[in-house]
Amino acid sequence: MEYYRNRSNGYRAVQLFALSFTMYMVAVLPFFIKRGLPFFYYGDYNVQQIPFYTVAHRAIRNGDFFYLWNMDFGGSLIGSFSFYLLGSPFFWLTIPFPENAIPYLMPLLMAMKYGICAVTAYIFIRRKVIRDEAAMIGALLYAFSGFNDCNIVFNHFTDIVCFFPLYLYSFDKLMEIDHHKDRLLFVPAGKKFIFFTLMTTLMAVINYYFFFGEVIFLLLYFFTCYVSGNKIKHIFRMFFRALLGGFLGVAISGFYFLQAILGVAGNNRLSKLSLGYDFVSYESMNMLWDILKSMVMIPDIIGKGTVFYTTPVKNASLAVFLPFFGLSGVIAYFLLKKNKKGGYRKLLAVSLVIALVPGLNAMFSLLNENYYARWFYMPILIMSLVTSIVIERGSSYQLRKGVLATCLLFLLILAISVLPSYDQYGDITFFELIFNEKIFWRDVIGTSIILLLLIVSVFAVPKCIRKVRIPFREDAFLVLKKPIMRVEIMLLFTVISSIISLFIVLKNGSGLISDFGKEQWENQMLYSKPTISDDEFFRTETDDTATNYDMFWGYGSLHSFISTIPAETINFLKGAGDITRNVETRIPKENIGLRAISSNKYYFENSLINDEGIFETEGGIDGFIYLNSENGIDIYRNTNYIPMGFTYDYCISESDYEMIDDQIIKDRILSVAMILSDDDVEKYSGIIKELPKSYYKEQMPLDLFNKNCLDRAQSSCQKFEPDTRGFTAMTNNFMSETFMFFSVPNMKGFDIKVDGKEAEIINADYGMIAVKLSEGVHNIRADFLPYGYKEGTVISIIGIVILCAYIMFVRFYKKR
Repeated sequence: MEYYRNRSNGYRAVQLFALSFTMYMVAVLPFFIKRGLPFFYYGDYNVQQIPFYTVAHRAIRNGDFFYLWNMDFGGSLIGSFSFYLLGSPFFWLTIPFPENAIPYLMPLLMAMKYGICAVTAYIFIRRKVIRDEAAMIGALLYAFSGFNDCNIVFNHFTDIVCFFPLYLYSFDKLMEIDHHKDRLLFVPAGKKFIFFTLMTTLMAVINYYFFFGEVIFLLLYFFTCYVSGNKIKHIFRMFFRALLGGFLGVAISGFYFLQAILGVAGNNRLSKLSLGYDFVSYESMNMLWDILKSMVMIPDIIGKGTVFYTTPVKNASLAVFLPFFGLSGVIAYFLLKKNKKGGYRKLLAVSLVIALVPGLNAMFSLLNENYYARWFYMPILIMSLVTSIVIERGSSYQLRKGVLATCLLFLLILAISVLPSYDQYGDITFFELIFNEKIFWRDVIGTSIILLLLIVSVFAVPKCIRKVRIPFREDAFLVLKKPIMRVEIMLLFTVISSIISLFIVLKNGSGLISDFGKEQWENQMLYSKPTISDDEFFRTETDDTATNYDMFWGYGSLHSFISTIPAETINFLKGAGDITRNVETRIPKENIGLRAISSNKYYFENSLINDEGIFETEGGIDGFIYLNSENGIDIYRNTNYIPMGFTYDYCISESDYEMIDDQIIKDRILSVAMILSDDDVEKYSGIIKELPKSYYKEQMPLDLFNKNCLDRAQSSCQKFEPDTRGFTAMTNNFMSETFMFFSVPNMKGFDIKVDGKEAEIINADYGMIAVKLSEGVHNIRADFLPYGYKEGTVISIIGIVILCAYIMFVRFYKKR
């Protein structure tokens, strides 16, 4: 036993990284061979991850660290991409490479993430088990868990999974200073406190959303694993060590963390809370069965459920499956008598209760009403740990019971899936409970193979193989120089099962897109872009089959698929256009006024992929004319395009605007009147006239709408030049006082000067910028400094100073 305890872990960690990296590449290699590079998956991987990596990579290399103009209506770099990639160490590894290398680097980065997941999990688990092979198995279970596999489509989720075991490891190291230690005096934690503090900083920077959930899980971990058996004074001492380290770690990350949080403050995805019955009960009983299924079967892919499928699960990341073992190790751990009062047992039990109660589950998502299981990677680490503890005991009867229970649960789910049901005509049919049958049966076949390997290893493989029978000779044996232990066989089967599980998930996702779809995605988005000879600022829009293509090309994208946009943009779309914005900006074809004032000049329709485009089958959008086609992309120009920065002769109060019932009337009014708050209408009544009520009575004729757009365009800036620090504009010669409207989100952080003098920013159209101007020609300079930049910088400096002071104190304490 001492042999196993004293072995060097460094070399093993390198081996484990290489093994995990290779396993991922082996699973993805068939797709490289069949479809070539770059690797093509489906959904968010192609539509978000690769475009976002490219846009952020381009911004960093160009020095655009503050404001991004080609992301939706615009927003801060940190606010837009901190959730997705900006805090990820893996993203920064791409910076030295050219932009066109990013799609080819993505699978290599994911293989690295799997490798680091395994290494950090090994570091955490190794201290808690005796056998090295058991720790390796637990590490692979964590790295290749169903959670990681199904979330490949959300490439950035794995970033936080990589380093969570190291975070929990640093917490354990900090706790062991006082855990069951009866000290009279306070002992400085030294390096352990610094380690935990810096890990807190790292986790807060990588992803603020997941970091919030990790704080909750650390609290659960503390109360289930460290309160029992300790005196009150020890509990308080441990708690405040962690609390101080946590606060200091967040403070050090303040420069980045504060900007990231404030950049999405007010976003409606954060404001919808789980309340009422939704807090205590799931809408469907299917949800509970789906949670159980996720523990014993290869996971469904995001957006494509199989059995027990309900709409809330679509993007929930509901996956717990541990390759090879499933629930068998966890069940066996619960059956071990000596662990009945153990902290891990309590923690897993509490985690299960939280998963089954929607309100408790929502704690990890800021009580968001949408169902998410994106915190499951944390109990998965504990499940991997207890499985490692169980398997190093050998083929115990508890493990055998766990294997049998897991197999029976799998068979139960399989039996339910084929139950007869009534179709729409009242006839009895079979297999109607299964959605996406191809995906389901692949999952079933893969899970069956894995469980068969598990049964063989637990029930048939001896504990130790010292002799191997020589083929074709009955009494001849080969005596092995080094005996093969059952745990080593299990390690091999874990490797095989992990590859099978990952391959099936990749196959299920990649198979959703045809070879033709992949080919056109490469040709149309990666290798070409529509050529537009246009020097002035403009925005573009795409159809549903080319979402985020224009963002990737470098144009301002009004049809953007990104969750983290400023709240001001959401307010503008809802208030001015009656558009409820969730994760995607999608402007209805009727909103021609909204398009005009947003400087939307071009529309791209993918004629090769989209057979039912707006221009192909719905008569197009009023005011847009066909220009030409490039590589299957039809380009249409908006004849009602209004350049950025223009003036209005009229305004309308928010209360009057909201009284209008007809959405088309409201939309076309945007071409003639600026929407102001009731107070501002009264405040500026001597400068800008209220819109006559005759405009409210009936729809504005198209010819009048076109004339209004032309009037606005003639009043627009002579020059408008955007940059990462804001924009510069020069106006026309105005004969009287007026208001200039900019379709730029009125985010905190903008500071506008007119002719070098501070100017008031007026909130127009529920969330955009307007500026009051006197007669004459004016130079306007808008400077943008992300909200929280200064405050965050101060907080980070204070945090670093405190940490340095603590290091000096510890050195002084040790010398004494």
